[in-house]
Amino acid sequence: MVPQRSARVNLTLRSPYRNIHDGLVEDKHDKWGWVIYRCSYADDLAWERFKQSITQQTRRQILKSDAPEALDSLEWTFVSDRPMLENIPMNQLRSHFNSWAATAVQTEQPRATDHILQLSGPRYNYFIQVDEQALQSVVSPTEQDPLRSGLVKFVDARWRPLAEAFPGQIEEPRPEDVLEPVDGCTEENVGWMLISPGMIGAGFYEASYSFSFMGAWYVHYVRPPEHVWD
Repeated sequence: MVPQRSARVNLTLRSPYRNIHDGLVEDKHDKWGWVIYRCSYADDLAWERFKQSITQQTRRQILKSDAPEALDSLEWTFVSDRPMLENIPMNQLRSHFNSWAATAVQTEQPRATDHILQLSGPRYNYFIQVDEQALQSVVSPTEQDPLRSGLVKFVDARWRPLAEAFPGQIEEPRPEDVLEPVDGCTEENVGWMLISPGMIGAGFYEASYSFSFMGAWYVHYVRPPEHVWD
C-alpha cells in the first residue's frame, strides 16, 4: 500500500498593516493614524526629533510588511499650538479633540457612507499626548532606542467619570477602595494610560479597534503611574 501524504495547510499570518489597509478599503475610508498633541514647548528640536522618529519608524515597518500600500493612507496628525495646548488640562484636551473629530470624520473620509461607524474607529476615539518627559527621551545622547525609553499618554477621548456617565447609579466607594487621585479621579480607570512611544504604530492601532466594546481596553490598560511597554 502506498502511504498517503497528509495535506499541508500554509496559513500565512496577516500583518496589522494588511488588516488596517483591507479594513479601510472595505469601509471606503481614506485615512488612518493617530492625532498627536504637543503639550510641552521647552524644546523645539526635541519635538522635531520626536516627529521624525515616529514617522521614520512607521515608514520602515510598513515598507517591509505585506501591505506597503498602507503607507498611502497613513496620516500622523501632529498638533502644535502653544497658546492653546501648553499645560492644558486633560478634560479640555479631550473636548478639543472631540470637537475636531466630529467634523474631521466627514472631511477626511468623504467616500464613507457610514460616519457613525467611522466614529467608532481609533482615529476619532483615541489620541496621543506628548509631554516634556516624552520629548526629552528622543534627544538623550545616551539613548540608543528612544522610542522605547520615554512615555506618552494614550487617551480615551470618550471617557467620563462613572458618576458623570451614569448619574444617580453609582454608589459611593468604601474608603478602603478609594485610589490615589490621578487628574482628580480616584477610579481604577482614569481614561488614559502611559505607553512607550514605540507602541505608536500599526499593532496597537489595530488592537484599539476593539477597545470600545467587550472591555478590551482593560486588556492593555494599567493605571498611571504604571505603564505599558511594547
